[in-house]
Amino acid sequence: MADSSSSSVSIDSINSMIGATNTSRVSGLASGIDVDSIVAKLMTAESQPLVQMQQNLQLTEWQRDDYRSMNTLLSNLQTTIQKMKLQGPYLAKTATSSDSSKVTATGGANSGNVAYTLSNVTMATAAHNNSEASIVKENQTFDSSKSLLSQKDALDQTFSSPITFTITTYNDGTATSRTFSYDDPSTTSLDKIMSDITSSDIGVNAFYDSATGKVSMTRTATGDNHLQEKDENELPIDGTGAEIEFSGDFLTKTLNLDSTNEQEGTDAKFTLNGLETSRHSNTFTVSGVTFNLQSSFSGSASINIGTDTDAVFKSISDFVSQYNDIIKQINDKISETRNRDYSPLTDAQKSSMSDSDVTAWTTKAQSGMLANDSILSGALSQMRMDLYSSVSGTSNTKMNQLSEMGITTSSNYLDHGKLVIDEDKLKEAISTDPQAVMEMFSNTGTTSSSQGIMQRLNTTLKNTMDQIEDKAGNTNMVYTQYSMGKSIDDMNDRIDAFKLRLQDIQTRYYTQFDAMEAAIQQSNSQATYLSQFTSS
Repeated sequence: MADSSSSSVSIDSINSMIGATNTSRVSGLASGIDVDSIVAKLMTAESQPLVQMQQNLQLTEWQRDDYRSMNTLLSNLQTTIQKMKLQGPYLAKTATSSDSSKVTATGGANSGNVAYTLSNVTMATAAHNNSEASIVKENQTFDSSKSLLSQKDALDQTFSSPITFTITTYNDGTATSRTFSYDDPSTTSLDKIMSDITSSDIGVNAFYDSATGKVSMTRTATGDNHLQEKDENELPIDGTGAEIEFSGDFLTKTLNLDSTNEQEGTDAKFTLNGLETSRHSNTFTVSGVTFNLQSSFSGSASINIGTDTDAVFKSISDFVSQYNDIIKQINDKISETRNRDYSPLTDAQKSSMSDSDVTAWTTKAQSGMLANDSILSGALSQMRMDLYSSVSGTSNTKMNQLSEMGITTSSNYLDHGKLVIDEDKLKEAISTDPQAVMEMFSNTGTTSSSQGIMQRLNTTLKNTMDQIEDKAGNTNMVYTQYSMGKSIDDMNDRIDAFKLRLQDIQTRYYTQFDAMEAAIQQSNSQATYLSQFTSS
């Protein structure tokens, strides 16, 4: 058996172990006996049951912590499975454009494998408005970064406080108005005002152009969004209203902006698979496909939506890699050998060892906490069943097992059920029948046989994690909420009670030695008294 014992144990170590607080004693003066050393040796023997209880407590805590580590692994796998049991990962799409300078696209999960042709495309434009004339007085120099008050001569304006104006924008006739107010023209520049307008929520990009001396305001949203006036029959009148309306002398007089001069935004117009239609934006979605118009053109361009084989393969491959890694860690844990020759070290033992020796010893002592654990071994067996059993009710009965799409078990028994992917075969299955692949993994059903692999695994993991949590709890639980916690709580109570008993025993030993010291001292006094007579 490995030896971790110390050659001697001090009374201070004993006091620390049993929680003794009244440790100030003077003994052995009459007898010359090292009472502390003798009591320490006696208490070392008396405290062996305490050492055993503390070691059992430590072993239980180590086992609990290992269970929780395994639950963390399973939880990480479950997070992946929760995503993989949905249809999304198997419906990834690619969108190929015949001319990406004209149009690009992105296929959504529900877009299907389809083809689109766009022709006679006119891009959407944004409404904009510029100053009618330069805001700078002739033969004057204007610095937009300096205060308006300091630039009043260049602008040929007198500024009163505050400067207040309102801008209103329209989106399909719905108005958004914002009022801007500046109390002190001596601390406010035109650049500051332009920046405030741009960063507001009215959807306008504003800037001053020093080359022309004009201010420009452009809607951030493209398309024809202006407020249309209506005739007596409540029918819209084309070409009326503005998307950007200005109110306030600063806008209309200082910056020379007039809402009636707006160049209105226009909708994108195009023919899609023979249907003439329009959109406000150059980016729009049809049946799950998002189109991005890049330019106006009179000819045609095609978009083909297909299965993104590489993306689907990566999702499955990433799951397999994570699954293999986790079952290896679990198998390694339940296959560890329990080193019973290495018990948890006491504080006294640690104090007599180097840090490296303590680490090496503790590593061996912690080994095998979950050796042959029935919960974990049962979970591994059930997960193998979940993976290998066929899935009933799929659209392709020739592709209802993992092996039929290129996922098999390693032939090496030391791999403990590791999954192996035949990349070519799996990609072929994804490419030729993505629906069957999706059903194989994500089918829902009322029975295990009709459920997809991810549904089954999710159930198995949940049951396993619940069992482990019932036994080992989690960091948010108190001892009384899980079975091992109740055992730990009971052990702590018994340890505390035994410490009190040991304190009483130690007190009794010292009392006995104190009595012996008193007797020896009395005997010595009598001998001294008698020697006075014999010497005379």
